[in-house]
Amino acid sequence: MLKRYVMIALSMAALAVLAACTPSNYDMIPPEIDGAVDITYTIGRPLPDYLDGVSAEDRTDGDVTDTLTVDDSDVNYDVPGVYEVRYTATDDDGYSITVTISVFVIQGGTSADTVDPTIFGTNDITYVMGDPDIAYLEGVLAYDDRDGMITERLVVDDTAVDYGTPGTYDVTYSVTDDAGNTRTITITVRIVSTLKDIGYLSIYYINDVHGAFLENDSEIGFERMGSVIIDEKETNPDETLFIAGGDILQGQVISNYFDGASGIDALNVMDLDAFVIGNHEFDWGLEVVTSYRNPESAGVVADFPFLGANIFLKGTRTIPDFIDPYVIIDKGDIKVGIIGVMGYGLEGSIANSRVEDYMFAEPVAEVALHAEHLRTNEDVDVVLAVLHGADNSFNQAVGTLSGDQRVDAVFNGHSHQAYTTFISREGTDMPVIQSGGNGERLGHVRLEIDASDMVSGYLPENLRTYDDPRLSSYHPAVTAALAPYLEGIQVLLDDVIITAGQSVDKFTLTTYMAKVMRMAVDADIAFHNSGGTRASITNGQDITVATLYQIFPFDNRIKTVELKGSVIKSLLSDSYYAFNDIRPGLSFDDNTYYTVATNDYVFDYPEGVFIHGENIIDTGILIRDVLEDVLRNMALSHDTFLLSHPVVLDAMMPGFMTLQTREAENRLFV
Repeated sequence: MLKRYVMIALSMAALAVLAACTPSNYDMIPPEIDGAVDITYTIGRPLPDYLDGVSAEDRTDGDVTDTLTVDDSDVNYDVPGVYEVRYTATDDDGYSITVTISVFVIQGGTSADTVDPTIFGTNDITYVMGDPDIAYLEGVLAYDDRDGMITERLVVDDTAVDYGTPGTYDVTYSVTDDAGNTRTITITVRIVSTLKDIGYLSIYYINDVHGAFLENDSEIGFERMGSVIIDEKETNPDETLFIAGGDILQGQVISNYFDGASGIDALNVMDLDAFVIGNHEFDWGLEVVTSYRNPESAGVVADFPFLGANIFLKGTRTIPDFIDPYVIIDKGDIKVGIIGVMGYGLEGSIANSRVEDYMFAEPVAEVALHAEHLRTNEDVDVVLAVLHGADNSFNQAVGTLSGDQRVDAVFNGHSHQAYTTFISREGTDMPVIQSGGNGERLGHVRLEIDASDMVSGYLPENLRTYDDPRLSSYHPAVTAALAPYLEGIQVLLDDVIITAGQSVDKFTLTTYMAKVMRMAVDADIAFHNSGGTRASITNGQDITVATLYQIFPFDNRIKTVELKGSVIKSLLSDSYYAFNDIRPGLSFDDNTYYTVATNDYVFDYPEGVFIHGENIIDTGILIRDVLEDVLRNMALSHDTFLLSHPVVLDAMMPGFMTLQTREAENRLFV
């Protein structure tokens, strides 16, 4: 997907609190960059002069071309491909603009050319009979690793389309390079007689599903949610939207085992309209999740956009690849803009190694910026803001936005709360909803649309299985999408490691995990965090590998470090480190070093003490795998799992090796 992000931070009402103590003539508008265009580079030739013909101008400071910087660190000038180069200019007040261009690196020489060209920018289209002809080639590009840009060779075949008859038709794009290699892409064109004058929008919403794609007790599951969503999409296509508010993929074996591909497949079938990035989308590395938006991916490709308007590469205003700030969706005769943002400060909810290259900007400002753009430049009628966070100050601030920055509804996430509320304001109040966690509720917001295409009323609700009879049935298309993944993990669901002989709450399990970690690496003391334990165990429960994923869903690794006894004592006086296990009989001398173990999330905290200790070791061992090893050994001599049973670990950790083998099988399966 060929994209560029030109992020221009305009003056906005969202900054009113800051502006209240700022002179009215303070320059809050960054400069503009002119002349930055895409470049084709042939391997072996002199490198491009990126600053040739490029200038920067600020409305207050004038010519600021001398501040221009060029970041071409992503470009491999020796390997054919499409790369991004970023220009940044800064005015005297410190406001910056970043413009991204594409660099097409092509192969010279005469060796055989066997690589197909690539087509970028194709999308499904809705066409109203009688409208001007569809501009199929607008925004569509073709690139070849030898011939460079070959967009002029694109051929569009729309012979199957009857523009006078409503229906759905296939249109193909094809392009051929000099060597005769051809790439073909098919899109869908929907022909309608007229755009429906809709009177309402029906928005279905999920947040913090955490891999709960299958029905399980109170967890509704995608198969049953699909019965409602797909039925509404088919029955009322012009009125129905489906949005995901973050933390959807990470959390249970049906998802984790396949790095979320199972969820992407199911959400494709459910016709998801927008997926907002949450903090747990970073758990495997952001690039793992966003790869599902790469059209060149050999595996599953998401048919919906990933949104994160305030997620930037650290120190820039560049949004990471395959993430958009917003999406525009046509519904009948109105346009709906959906803006996705990450909660402010949620970097602290992500392992530092996974988030150190990113920053989350203040979200209200980004919502105001993009809402104004959507209404003034894109003719959007309804604006929705989705925050992966549960921040009432955000909701209140967004509710005060007016005019072209006005937002019609806000969707929250992250805290796993279930609520519906509103922000009182002039005109129609702004509804706010969060829909719990782990798929226990399906959020629904109905917005009434008046004759002027404005929101005139609303009804938010969180649906449980008993609120809609369709939630008691399974949609066969979603079942079919999940079936191969379910088959791939069936052994993990059916293989009972041991049966629980007592109930154990999450906090007790957290301390038990600290004990297991300490013993696994022969440490003097180990710490675990309660937030890393997400489920309890009930008496009589069959414990499987799938159960372990529910309890410890995050792929936390054990790290060790040597700390002085005085430092350890200070940790023990801090309630955050209350879940720990100490080698029996050990007391800590202030000036003696001891081996400390914890998980990488706690260890990597930039403000913590662990990263400053001595002899740091990343064992690479997942805490979940160690617990499996303990339970399998316990099952050899005991019928049930009890906390009082001895903790036994194999020296070579065969259980861990087994899971490594499973991971390899997983990749082959996907």
